[in-house]
Amino acid sequence: MRQLKFCLLAAALAAGVSAPLFAEESSVEQRLQRMERLLNSQSLLDMSQRIDALQAEVQQLRGQIEEQQHTIKGLKSRQRELYLDIDRRITRFEREGEAPAQPVATKPQDAEASSPAQTANDEQRMQQERVAYQKAFDMLRELRYAQATAAFRSFLKEYPDGKYAHIAQYWLGEAGYAQRKFKQAVSDYEVLLQNYPNSPKRAEAMLKIGYSYYELKQMQQATAILKQLIQEYPDSTEAGQARSLLKQIRKKTG
Repeated sequence: MRQLKFCLLAAALAAGVSAPLFAEESSVEQRLQRMERLLNSQSLLDMSQRIDALQAEVQQLRGQIEEQQHTIKGLKSRQRELYLDIDRRITRFEREGEAPAQPVATKPQDAEASSPAQTANDEQRMQQERVAYQKAFDMLRELRYAQATAAFRSFLKEYPDGKYAHIAQYWLGEAGYAQRKFKQAVSDYEVLLQNYPNSPKRAEAMLKIGYSYYELKQMQQATAILKQLIQEYPDSTEAGQARSLLKQIRKKTG
């Protein structure tokens, strides 16, 4: 009887210990097999390749961003130079005072025939012209380019032969140039050369046409106007700047 109990106890102990151990070993082995299958699966390989591709794309995008930041920095610097340039020109113009009017051919009898009423009307119109010009000029001085451009064009439509017409046309070119609207700047500067050939701003306008063509990468046109400037105003400050720009053009074009 005692021997039977011992056998039963031994069997129970054997069953209680060996079964869990066997089950645990089997579970660990199965998990290891699953991990091996995951590591060897094609999906994991594809994921690794995608990560590598994304990393390469991120590096490329970073390079492009750095390049764009450098370009933007250069444009901001150039824009600041344009603002400072136009501010210097406005300040110089204010310091030097009003530019002389364009010469207008008149007949001696016209002055004699002018009545007091006509003289009063002329003075009133001159005052209106001065006010309209000053309004547009103030907008330009405040760097309100769009409003100033519209105001100067309206002014020129009303006073095409007025005292301030040639300088208004010059400021139109300057406004376009400061905004890097170089095609429009060239057009407005050329109107000054054609319509107001005696303007004291002629040399500056020619120089700015040269710079505008340079920015537009139209080197042949830039060279032509710069050479014309040097020929017409050989001893001027603008001619010296034109010679410097011509050297830059030669370096670029070989």
